[in-house]
This record gives sequence, C-alpha cells and structure tokens, in this order.
Amino acid sequence: METSELISAAFWQSKQCGIMVNARDAIAVKEARMVDAWARQQPELSGHLLFSTSGSSGGRKWVALSRQALLASASMVNQYLSADANDRWLMALPDFHVGGMGILARCYDTGSELLRLAGKWDPELYRSTADSEGISLSSLVPAQLYDLVDQELHAPQSLRAVMVGGGRLSDRVYEQALELGWPVMETYGMTETCSQIATASPGSRDLVILPGWQTKISDRHCLSIKGAALLTGYVSCSGDMCELVDPKQEGWFTTGDVVQCEAGNIQVKGRVDRCVKVLGELVNLSEVESKVEVAALGHLPAGSLAVVALPDKRKGYKLILCGEQSCDLNGICKTYNLESHPVERLDGVCVLSEIPRSPLGKVRYGLISQLAAEQTK
Repeated sequence: METSELISAAFWQSKQCGIMVNARDAIAVKEARMVDAWARQQPELSGHLLFSTSGSSGGRKWVALSRQALLASASMVNQYLSADANDRWLMALPDFHVGGMGILARCYDTGSELLRLAGKWDPELYRSTADSEGISLSSLVPAQLYDLVDQELHAPQSLRAVMVGGGRLSDRVYEQALELGWPVMETYGMTETCSQIATASPGSRDLVILPGWQTKISDRHCLSIKGAALLTGYVSCSGDMCELVDPKQEGWFTTGDVVQCEAGNIQVKGRVDRCVKVLGELVNLSEVESKVEVAALGHLPAGSLAVVALPDKRKGYKLILCGEQSCDLNGICKTYNLESHPVERLDGVCVLSEIPRSPLGKVRYGLISQLAAEQTK
C-alpha cells in the first residue's frame, strides 16, 4: 500500500484483517497466505493486523494486534512526545514491523506529516533528508544510530527527538550520538505492546513508563503489564491448521524480561531466557556480554560479539564467546577472564562468518547457540 493509504482513516477504521510480512522472507510469505485465508474467517480478528516475528530464542509466531490497540499506543507515545500536526516524521523502518507501523499510527493520530526514506538504509541520505525536509521526529534501531555515529554525521537542527529501540544501545554509541547532537530517546517495548512501554528523555537514560500502562513484577522477576495497547493473542500454525491463543491472564501479559521498577521508572536487566545457573549461581548473559564488550573496547565495532551458554555436565552451563572472523576472540577472552568473576568466565570461543540477526538487527541467540554447539563438539 502507498504511504498515504496507511495513514488514512480508511485504513485505520477498516474491519479487514491484514497480514504484515517481510516480502523477502520466503518462508514467512508462504505461511502468510495460509494465515491470511484462515484469519479472514475469524470474527475475533476483525480489524486486526498480524505481525510475523521471531524472538531472540527463535521460533516464528504471528502477533495479533487490533488497530484500536495500535492507536492506543500511538496516543501514549504522542502524549509523551507532545507531538501534534506541526511535526514531520521521517520513517526509516519497515511497516511490516511494529516499529514502522507505530509511526504510521502516530501520524494518523495527530495528523502529522510523514516522509519515508527512499530506497535502502543510507545514513548520509537519512541525515540529508531530515535536514532538507525539516524533520522533527523519527525512530531508529541501534544499528542505524551506530551508522550515523560511525560516519560522524551531525544531527539536523530541526530534529527534536529520535527514538531508538529494538535492542540494546551501547554506552559508547549513546554518548557519541549526544556529542553529535542527536536527541536520542531510548525506548523499551515489544511487538506484543504495539511498540513502546517506557521511554527516556533526550540526555537521560531513565526509562519512564508511559501513561496508560499498569505494571507489576511476576514471581520470576519478569515484567507484567496491562493496558489498552496489548496484543489480542498469538496465531500459531501446525500443518494446515491455525489457532489463536490469548497469553494474557485476567488482562495481564507477562513478558520474558527481568526488570526492576521504581518510582515510575524501569530498568531492564535482561531476558529470563538469557539467565543460566553456573556452578549453582545465576548468571545474566546480557550482563556478561556487556562486560566483554568493555574488555574489547577500541578493538572492534559494537555488536560484533555475542555470549551464549551451552549445557555442561559439571558446571551446569559453560559460557562461549562468539564473534566474527575479524575479531581476536582468544585475545578478548583472555583479557576479560583476567578480571571476571569465576562463574562469569568464558570457557571457549566460536568463530562465525557474521552475527545472525533479524531484519531489524536483533541478535538471533537461538541460532548462535546451535552454531556454537556444533562448532564446540
């Protein structure tokens, strides 16, 4: 569909069920045909959009979001941004992803102007377009902000906020972005919540829970949320059969993110499936990965490494450092282990041609674990 159609009342008030899928993902496109035919016959999916997504641990699922939920999220974000019809958005994210669809919903909600970045992602084109078109608002993923910083591109004066979500943003990239004038607002959210749950202000890394969300902590220390912008359910397929499953309990959706909440702020500590027991002690792989990146600082670009855990008969799990061929993995491993806690020490390395990622740059840890297991047999 044309951009103008995607920010029209006809689209946002439609009762049709739409399937949002990456046209370059042949497997997803094939499954989408079956899901589409099935979903159109389900009254409870009227007015919904279904997004194909693969989590960090792998496994495809279709997240059913109502247009009303997407617009509820858009209203929350616009309220936090003080966005109105005078703003101009630059869209550099695909609409088959909730991050891109969220921008479309925000523009429809306020009547803001929208401009899509032409062609493939190009940091210089993005910067020049934002400058020449007087763009005030935009959203990026960490890899895109990294590209802007890597090329030392300064932010245009018209830009008052660029929200960055979809993955962890390194301290180094964040600080360099601020030095170059980019008004970075880190965000935390997920497909199941139609995008953002919490957002920081420019110059601050405190993630503030957006108005409209209720939060509590589960017995596994994971975030549970309740609000109008939650998913309706997951559509899963087996063979030629599909079913809709609602994961909420009494309106509450429990995420897989271990968090701390205090005074309306949230700190994301990592994924519950990224925590393992080593010699009886709980180890957060995301925290280990951050420490390894610090040990390797100055020797390789951010995002070139990943840490995974493999089963070990004696220790419970052993930690493996995975990285691209250009990285001195053994040297990094040695440097890190000199200062690390015994249970957080790396037990081996796995050389990859590249770090597997989703179309928007999320690390595919499940696939990396499989590759590491094969290489370290």
